[in-house]
Amino acid sequence: MPENKKRKQMHERRVKEPRYNTTRWRRMRAIYLAHNPICFNCERAATVMDHVTPVRLGGDFWLGPFQALCDSCHNSKSGREAHQPHTYDRRG
Repeated sequence: MPENKKRKQMHERRVKEPRYNTTRWRRMRAIYLAHNPICFNCERAATVMDHVTPVRLGGDFWLGPFQALCDSCHNSKSGREAHQPHTYDRRG
């Protein structure tokens, strides 16, 4: 995928969910990854604090549960979830 298209998609994702850009989320993520530095799936270095149940499928944004994933495992998980129906249960 061309770099410009990838950047545009990442920007659109951030615009759709502004809570990812809050100080609160960034602090939570930093603390979580400091305590969970290894990817839950493949044992590489974790870079993402992932919602086990996606928010768009009914997971709680602030309370989780969460798991530490590397970029590759997170992208695979997100790709699989993209084909699941939306519930839009926004609680928080």
